[in-house]
Amino acid sequence: MNNTPRTKSLSNLQKLLLAMDEFPLDAIWRIAAGFAVFPLTDLLFEKKDSIRFSLAGLFFVLLMTRLLPLLIRKIIPFSISVQQIWSERRVTAKKVDSYQWKKLLWIGIGMLSYIAVSGLLWKGRIFIASACVLSGGAGMLRWRLIVQKALPQ
Repeated sequence: MNNTPRTKSLSNLQKLLLAMDEFPLDAIWRIAAGFAVFPLTDLLFEKKDSIRFSLAGLFFVLLMTRLLPLLIRKIIPFSISVQQIWSERRVTAKKVDSYQWKKLLWIGIGMLSYIAVSGLLWKGRIFIASACVLSGGAGMLRWRLIVQKALPQ
């Protein structure tokens, strides 16, 4: 995380919370969330190769990655500086779709990691995880190209 005048006065905990949305911590926790998709699917539904149940597990994890930070921001009081930084990031995420693609890429990598570790090479799960990685990677690449074109030469 950049050590700007705005962030120098923040506590270490606040700096850590802000860093959770920056590389590499954002990648690590999203990979962990992706790793949890299929075990949660097995827990909530049945342990079988079902695209429908696996998609439900993925949507549940995506929903939780959205709702848990929202709940934490509502329940725990944070400094005005932290709230402003988070607000700016949410505005940027709404304007720049690459943020969502990046999230999908890391979650997909987590799902593929679980598949590799578990040894459950189920077609439906491999398809969903691969689709997340491929679409997330393609989306990020597209946005990088757009940003490069928008930069002054």
